[in-house]
Amino acid sequence: MAEYIRTDESRQILIFIAVPLLLLFIGGIVLWVRRTPPSVAKFPTFSMRVERLGRDGGYLIYTDNDRRLEFYVGRAKRTQAQCLELPDKLSDPIIKELVPNLVTGLAKLRFQKYKILMEGETTILAASPHGSSTPD
Repeated sequence: MAEYIRTDESRQILIFIAVPLLLLFIGGIVLWVRRTPPSVAKFPTFSMRVERLGRDGGYLIYTDNDRRLEFYVGRAKRTQAQCLELPDKLSDPIIKELVPNLVTGLAKLRFQKYKILMEGETTILAASPHGSSTPD
């Protein structure tokens, strides 16, 4: 009889303590993975990648069939305003193709505030929908 009670208590501990803790642990892992922003955005015609975004500065790398561009984004987080400068050697048709791709890639990479400019100019080619003030 005493052994039956101990077995019953072991099941209760397993059901009411161990199982909920295990489910809570699994739920925490799932939320952590979903919260981590992606570092690569792949599309049929181009891709964008974030490298070393943080205190020491970081780079956004845009790659398509014809070109590979690197953008230095400085010391920043994804929630701070970013300013991407396109090289001035690009022609107008390339810029018209590139800017929508950058906007799509930045959205998928979860950048919240950004401006896309030509190098050495102040004219904004595109900006984030959340509004963008001066870069931090």
